Amino acid sequence: MAYLYLLLVALLSLSATVSKAETVSVQCGESKGWAYYFAGGLVPEDMEGFTEDGITGGKTTLVVNDEGEGDVLFVDATGQLGSAKEQGGKVIALDASNGLNWLHFYPDGTMENYALNLASMKVAIWRNTVGNENVAKNNLFIADCFVK
Repeated sequence: MAYLYLLLVALLSLSATVSKAETVSVQCGESKGWAYYFAGGLVPEDMEGFTEDGITGGKTTLVVNDEGEGDVLFVDATGQLGSAKEQGGKVIALDASNGLNWLHFYPDGTMENYALNLASMKVAIWRNTVGNENVAKNNLFIADCFVK
């Protein structure tokens, strides 16, 4: 594990944005945490508020290609593979001294930040979907990851 940490740091710590190097792929499993649901759309008023939440059996892959461009690949509730970029999202991959960040902005106003801590190989996932007319929420999840 320490070897992988050093390898990732060496490959990705050359600039403020992820440098052009070999493709990096980090796979993360199911996530757990908390969400705040706003009333409206499919959420009735009596269900508004904080609740434990997560994505059971979830699979997310954080990718930085050899041009330094990021994407997030995921398996959705139907079992289909999806891509943040293919869904119209803008993805920015940023290097940090002890980790990596993937920032996403979708046309409906949804914003996501996947913050990978290289020492623990855990990712904190913050998602803001207040622009979604069906389910407006904010959540913070944690998931375990490994280099693929």
